Amino acid sequence: MKVEILIYAYLTVCASMIAFNIAYIFVARYKDKKIDSCKIDFAYEIMRCIENNGALEQHKKFLIKKLRRISNLMAFDKTLEELYPESPEKIRKYIEALSPVFVYLSVEYLKKNALQAAYFPYIIRKYRICSGQNISIITDTMLTLVHEPSLYCRQNAMQALNVIGDAASIIKALHILDECDYYHHSKLISDGLLDFSGNSKKLSDMLWNDFYSFSEKMQVSILDYFRFSSSEHTERILRLLISKNCTDEVAYSCIRYLGKYHYEPAYPYLLDYAEASDGIHWEYTAITATALAAYPCEKTEEVLKNLLHSRNWYVRYNASLSLDAMGLDYTALIDIFDGEDRYAGEIMRYRLDQKKMKEKETSAI
Repeated sequence: MKVEILIYAYLTVCASMIAFNIAYIFVARYKDKKIDSCKIDFAYEIMRCIENNGALEQHKKFLIKKLRRISNLMAFDKTLEELYPESPEKIRKYIEALSPVFVYLSVEYLKKNALQAAYFPYIIRKYRICSGQNISIITDTMLTLVHEPSLYCRQNAMQALNVIGDAASIIKALHILDECDYYHHSKLISDGLLDFSGNSKKLSDMLWNDFYSFSEKMQVSILDYFRFSSSEHTERILRLLISKNCTDEVAYSCIRYLGKYHYEPAYPYLLDYAEASDGIHWEYTAITATALAAYPCEKTEEVLKNLLHSRNWYVRYNASLSLDAMGLDYTALIDIFDGEDRYAGEIMRYRLDQKKMKEKETSAI
């Protein structure tokens, strides 16, 4: 009897799932048809507005009324996607004139749930609406959305703020992310900052002014942004590296920066890290081994060859990468291959063989 009950329960669950899927398909089709119908209306209204400048104010009222619904905003988005390739300059000018509409909508979408609200900053970022315009209502809305538990909502709001290009708002948003309990990946932050459309010099200065008020995790994200954006921070990065306030993770980021941008005053400090013990703090040695590729000379070659004898595989491998990047071939490394340290020769041979294989694959293509 118990077996029969389990079978009936299982069949009930399966029937419920099938019914749910069928219902979902019909609802999705209905929504798609509704969006397609709205697209026709939006396309007509947009083209009428573009061809008749006098109809702009009336068109704004039309959009304010329609775009309060998320389904209509989605239809508006799809309409712009289709119209943009046909006449990009006209659509761009049309979008630039819609700032007042999105000022109104920013208040409306704050009242919606996080998933629906997230679509609003997505549109701001996608079409670069209000780019270069510091409209307080919109920036305040984005800052409010940065508080949301939803990663999708927070990230869309951050991207919208980077498009708007107000440095002060970005600093506020970073502090919000830093202080909240929600996880936000550092790569999302650094990559987002690279899309900042405002004055990057002003943003960099403000980031440095507030640098020590951020947590270690946020400091690393900021340093990653500096590393991928500009070589203008070498002096400050070196001062940070040798300061007493520099934590391990921040120091690793500083070394990576100085490994990307050659800065001669940093070379003695990098040598100190490379020649230090690679025991407990082997990370310093491993990261510095990579950074030294930016400082090719006899001393660097000597230090990197010594690192090939390290007990740590990562140190040996990074040293081999740097020696390869400096252009050393089998002949220049004969002392390593003929030496008594089998592991040093193996890691260097592995790296050079790997390089040859990639070159053959490239030439074959």
